Amino acid sequence: MGSVVLIQKHFKTKGFVQGNIVVNAKGHDVDLSALPPFLRTLLVTDGTVTKSIEAYYWEPVLVESQLQQLVDKPARQTCLKKSPGSQYLHRKVTLSGQQSRRTYASADSYIHLNVLPETTAQRLVENKIGIGELLRDEGVESYREILDLGVETADETFWDTEKEVAYRTYVIHIEDKPAIEITEWFPVDLYRDAESS
Repeated sequence: MGSVVLIQKHFKTKGFVQGNIVVNAKGHDVDLSALPPFLRTLLVTDGTVTKSIEAYYWEPVLVESQLQQLVDKPARQTCLKKSPGSQYLHRKVTLSGQQSRRTYASADSYIHLNVLPETTAQRLVENKIGIGELLRDEGVESYREILDLGVETADETFWDTEKEVAYRTYVIHIEDKPAIEITEWFPVDLYRDAESS
């Protein structure tokens, strides 16, 4: 638990860590200075990833649904509070360049629908828009808090082969309640190649 607090503490107000190393929730040292600068920015920012990727790679990014289902409780441990009658939306998406067709990121989210404004929850269930874009579009006040980050070898869930990916897990608070928990993965080589070309 101490490592999660460390990450939350460092990235609540800052984007830089003295000494370059953070210890993540799995107890692993993560050397942030070894990652490509734009990828490092995505891991520690509290802004929306889709908008940042579009600006950096300068192409529209498509949010493509891989899974969307209503569930009574998350299948993994989350920081979302369970209450009687709670309903969650489990959603997996990829973020892909419209022209390049490169997969820039994938995300696995649990959304506590009872915490969201009714129209926002309905639009998410209809699967018409990305989470960050929707919250901005509806003017929903929110606050993002990074819970964990790291580098690991991904399975073939979102990519054709195993890849080294950087990941982050964060929660979006709405009206001071944890409403959405998201884990995002980014293929490290794609970001490294972009910055070397």
